[in-house]
Amino acid sequence: MTDNNKNTITLYPSNWLYNAGVVGFLRVLEELKVEYQIEECAKIELDKLNEDKIFEVWHGITKDKLQISYKGKSRGTQRYYYANQTEKSLKNKIKTLLQINGETKKGRINLCCAFCGYTYPTTKSKLKVLNQTYGNVLLGSEKSFPNTYWMLKSREFICSKCEFIIMCHHIPFIGIGLDKAKNKEQTEIFLNTPFFILTKDLNQFAENFLKREKENEIRKLFASTLIQWAIKRRALLGAWTIMNIEVIVKRRILVDKTKRKWETIIDYFDLPYHITRILLDYEIANLINMIGEEKIFDLIVSGKFSELEKANYFVLRSILKLKNKEKISENDPVTKYVDNYRDLNHLAKVSSLLPELYAKIIKTL
Repeated sequence: MTDNNKNTITLYPSNWLYNAGVVGFLRVLEELKVEYQIEECAKIELDKLNEDKIFEVWHGITKDKLQISYKGKSRGTQRYYYANQTEKSLKNKIKTLLQINGETKKGRINLCCAFCGYTYPTTKSKLKVLNQTYGNVLLGSEKSFPNTYWMLKSREFICSKCEFIIMCHHIPFIGIGLDKAKNKEQTEIFLNTPFFILTKDLNQFAENFLKREKENEIRKLFASTLIQWAIKRRALLGAWTIMNIEVIVKRRILVDKTKRKWETIIDYFDLPYHITRILLDYEIANLINMIGEEKIFDLIVSGKFSELEKANYFVLRSILKLKNKEKISENDPVTKYVDNYRDLNHLAKVSSLLPELYAKIIKTL
């Protein structure tokens, strides 16, 4: 993980929890104006990093997103998102991450980290395993809820280099449903991919899209994000990458209205491969954007490509009606496909683009 010669740390993609942690950590570095290299992996120079400054930024973001504060805490954090942590313990985790040789050289057993995949020597007294320390909505306490784990014991080893990174996984999650009573997001999403640059890009596009459109449907948000990425980046992705783009959905659900008891569940969402491939095609994405009709967009996301021909027929028919000074009723079939159906210029533009869009989609399949 660490390059001893250049005093840099190289982070490689892993599971969604680790990837979210890396993207969150990079957000912290951006707030500190620290430069880093990012492509498939992320390379960070450790020389100019300081645990106190990193903690201050991390704490500010965490307080804003989770409404909890670890600053000055020496105890009383059992129910916090990162359970039983204090300002001192968090700073120690950051300090270990920034050290070139953070792991002990001596140990009776060698264990492979569940996140970075590296093998480290350790001892039973220093052994660290996944538990509620790294997210109490994801993991349980071995003492209080041993049945959370296989064979009643947590067995997933986490190295000291990965500890603070995992504690940044909450940062890139994007809220798409607001609980006004508690001012907390009921649903949050994170777009996960096999490459850090793509993961960071998609989540940034999704966040920017939400600021403009306030879209609450995950399917449409995901599809719209892919289109925006395709238009702005104009890059080609391999089949393996496309198949491994997914949305991690974290939902807060009220399970007991009387006691106001909430539970958090983690779910996964993705689009079929052929839909994702179509949306990531620059020319198709650009045509969808130029047409600017949500109902046409819905047809494509739903895979109803043959409906595009029918849509174009009704658009052309509506053009003739408008040219003949005929009114288009609210029950006209064209309303199923176009919202702005009384604008002749708009319909003319849509009718000129739909055949090209349909042809390119069929060619891509």
